[in-house]
Amino acid sequence: MTSAYLVTEHDSDLTILRKLLPPPLVSELVFYATNGRSSVYSAAGTLLWDRERPVVIVVDAETQNAAEIQEKISIANTLLLPAAPLGVPFRVLLAVPMIASILKSEPTIQTSLYSPSDLYEVLERLTSSQIIALQQHPLIQQLIEFFSSVTRQIA
Repeated sequence: MTSAYLVTEHDSDLTILRKLLPPPLVSELVFYATNGRSSVYSAAGTLLWDRERPVVIVVDAETQNAAEIQEKISIANTLLLPAAPLGVPFRVLLAVPMIASILKSEPTIQTSLYSPSDLYEVLERLTSSQIIALQQHPLIQQLIEFFSSVTRQIA
């Protein structure tokens, strides 16, 4: 049974998150990529309303300005709140400045992400110790905490 949904803007974002989240958690989730930010909110609202399952949206912040990030989160929450049935949690997370930048947080990863094939090659070469290190990234930790709590509630 599907415990929760993770929605992003791009397939490449899903590929990164799928690789970095713990496998037992990944097996409980449905990953959904859209084609742009407005589509992300529309898809998440539909999933909340129709499926009545927890949803997390992860989008690129495209900025490092804390005030802008808070404003984007506030707007997203305002858009999604009417679609969320009572008691169905959702979360909006912004990757600063973008989801792929998580890979650059681990110094042992030599990366130049100029194309999707570069990204897939980097992900294929990740060692288990690098994955464990990347799982300490604040965004990945927030995802693990949210999904762990909601999958326990549903089980």
